[in-house]
Amino acid sequence: MRLVFMDARVWRYIVTAISKTLSEAVFKATEDGLSLRAMDPSRITMVDLLFPPTAFDEYSVDGEEEIGVNISDLVKILKRAGKEDQLELESSGDRLTIIFRGKNTRKFVMPLLSLEAEELPEPRLELKARARMLSTVFREIIKDLEPIGDMVIFEVSPEKLVARSMSDLGEAEVELTLESGNLIEVEAEGVERAAFSLDYFSDIVSAAQASDLVTLHLSTDMPCRVEYSLPQGAHLDFYVAPRIE
Repeated sequence: MRLVFMDARVWRYIVTAISKTLSEAVFKATEDGLSLRAMDPSRITMVDLLFPPTAFDEYSVDGEEEIGVNISDLVKILKRAGKEDQLELESSGDRLTIIFRGKNTRKFVMPLLSLEAEELPEPRLELKARARMLSTVFREIIKDLEPIGDMVIFEVSPEKLVARSMSDLGEAEVELTLESGNLIEVEAEGVERAAFSLDYFSDIVSAAQASDLVTLHLSTDMPCRVEYSLPQGAHLDFYVAPRIE
């Protein structure tokens, strides 16, 4: 396998976000692209990542290949990616070679792990509401709620998105509307409302640096799909199970 991607920092941000959910992972490289679909040990969060072949400057895979890695170790290497670095990934036998090409060339080699990937079906949830915003706005919502409580309640209506948190310390509420400019799109027939553990969103929001836009999809007391729109037709989705009080 040999993959070349123009901006190494995109992968740095993505894998850093994934590392907060998974300690180990198996990426699959096929003719359809490079993908990862896995659940965290608590079975509350699922990661669904796909980079089609067209997202790469070079994509060469012989058949189907599985790349098992320690995510924390991979993050340590990807954090060395610079602003203008191109990323190259090469697998051979039991090793993964990571190359950054920029002002200079740096090469790192890490062992591949023998891991068995869990076969998870593609989620098919009929979520009735969605709200799209800049990733920076989404990140600020979570940061505003973190000092107050350990739960976030999202409420989407035809006009707005409201995010709330509450605890013995008090309450916090953030409201986004199309009129304010903080909400790019919102779609809902009625009011959809669901509660989630805030910690999971604090982890997920770190992927915001890899994407300009994020879309929340939800229905009352159903899982939330957090959709990051990535360059060149790639996507990174997190599915978070609701918190039922």
